[in-house]
Amino acid sequence: MYHKVCKVRKVECMKKQIVEIAPMFKERIWGGEKIKRVFHGNTDIEPVGEMWNVSALEQGDCKIPALNMTLSQLFNDHPDWFECQTKEFPLHCTLIVPIADLSVQVHPTETYARTVENAMGKPEAWYIIDAPADAKIQFGHNARTIEEARLMIEDKQWDRFLRYVEVKKRDFLYVPDGHVHAIAKNVLCFEIARSADVTYRLYDYDRVDKKTGQKRPLHIEKSLDVLAVPHQAPGPYTVAASLVDGCLIRNYFDQPKVFTFASIEVKEEGEFQFERFFFLTCIEGEGHIDQHSVYPGKTMLVPHGYKKIKIKGKLTLLLSSFRD
Repeated sequence: MYHKVCKVRKVECMKKQIVEIAPMFKERIWGGEKIKRVFHGNTDIEPVGEMWNVSALEQGDCKIPALNMTLSQLFNDHPDWFECQTKEFPLHCTLIVPIADLSVQVHPTETYARTVENAMGKPEAWYIIDAPADAKIQFGHNARTIEEARLMIEDKQWDRFLRYVEVKKRDFLYVPDGHVHAIAKNVLCFEIARSADVTYRLYDYDRVDKKTGQKRPLHIEKSLDVLAVPHQAPGPYTVAASLVDGCLIRNYFDQPKVFTFASIEVKEEGEFQFERFFFLTCIEGEGHIDQHSVYPGKTMLVPHGYKKIKIKGKLTLLLSSFRD
């Protein structure tokens, strides 16, 4: 450990290195066993629906075994690893593997979340890792006004109210806060979002949680408070790839104060460098990032200003980052 003092928050600087992020696992009513089988999910949780690959939330703060600290501790104590101006750690990344439809939900806007929930707003996006043929997910609605939305919801006219979009492997869908959405069963995806866990459940198909024997609570009024009307957000898209130093790169999204997302495919060997801190989550194949072995489900953090990394093996990595 170095003993010079960092100028930003007066804490000791620590030599920058690539480190593994240990995931957190979350039980979900729509979960199953695939996270354990496909993504090496070492957990006794059943049914497991979410693998939090990057999280600094109080209800799920990922550990960094090599540093003997959590992600939030690293962010607070060693800001030079991130070079962010945000007070809170900005990202939350999740592997989602549903065997049933997720509830129809909406996330609060930044202003509403700060005022009502004392939390961040939660724009998010989904990268489709795999999906059945002709798969559709719920995104958007058909109401022209809040009053019309309320009537459709009260009358349970879900077929009239909800919109659906087709998705396929390698599609990317940005879901701004205030927009109705729900991932469909058997659509395997990676979710990148702001560091928040505030979700308003609008509709849950009247299903009953087998463990409680009760329906899950809904949040109709709060959903209507933040609902974007009319729905105008674009649907899913994919992007062309660029071959750079042996890496096939697709840059999907890069918006200040929201997040940055890209995919990286390597067939044998490649080199990669990024100007900011970034996380790499392996979703397919096996190989190495420098000297670190990676496989599906494993996430590595590369600090801000780190040197060019070497990637070996046949694998697909997802890059998650943030810029002010």
